[in-house]
Amino acid sequence: MAFYGQAPPGFAVPPQPGFAVPLQSGFAAPPQPGHAASPQPGAGLYGPPPPGWYGPRPAPQWDGKTNRLSIAGLITAVLGCLFGVVGLVLGIAGLVQSRRNGDRLGRNLGIAAVAVAGMYLVFIVGLLGSVMYQKATNPERDDTGALNGPRSISVTDLRPGDCIEDLNSQSGSKIDAVPCSLMHSSEVVGVFQLPSGTTDRDAAIDAGCSDHYWMYTGSPAPEDPAAAAQLYWVEVEDGPLAGPDVICFAHEEANVTMGSVRRR
Repeated sequence: MAFYGQAPPGFAVPPQPGFAVPLQSGFAAPPQPGHAASPQPGAGLYGPPPPGWYGPRPAPQWDGKTNRLSIAGLITAVLGCLFGVVGLVLGIAGLVQSRRNGDRLGRNLGIAAVAVAGMYLVFIVGLLGSVMYQKATNPERDDTGALNGPRSISVTDLRPGDCIEDLNSQSGSKIDAVPCSLMHSSEVVGVFQLPSGTTDRDAAIDAGCSDHYWMYTGSPAPEDPAAAAQLYWVEVEDGPLAGPDVICFAHEEANVTMGSVRRR
């Protein structure tokens, strides 16, 4: 039963159930009327924080040993282009580890390794880009297959119609080829593969070069040793065909000439 207003005389209102909030450790009791709360030293609204919750992070401890990855990165970076990428990776790894443990020397070596390896890589990329640009803007041959100016090309890349500036001075796997419109001593008249199992190789090569000379010039190959023009040949073991390749030249021993011996 609920009563409203004042309770009748002699009737006591029973106390209503309530809840008393217990004071927890670290909480300040509410101030009583007329009394100011006395703050506890070092205590805030929620009391002092547990130890280790705040304060500066301790500095990393260095064991006194220079980071080995930084040293290896700098060495491989200095070695050159072959180890440039390896030096870059090792330098970055050493730099990260040195920063974590406070190794200043290792950090500096890591920075140096990254810088040196980066310069090598930039140089390599620039060199490759330059070569690709040169080939794109100044190809070795034009659309007809003729050389675009003097070139030092592989012997196996010679084609009929290529001229050699001075055949007697050539050696190695490279040869100085020029367009036949420039001064030259020799001209390629044919390239063919020597059949496997050939017993008399010299006779087979002479016959093959003579046939190619005839097809290229429209005239028989010179047979007089005193003639100005001679038929020369070389045998290339590592040619582009499936066996030894023979390259046949129309060659003038004592003179240089301009133009081609190809029949028109």
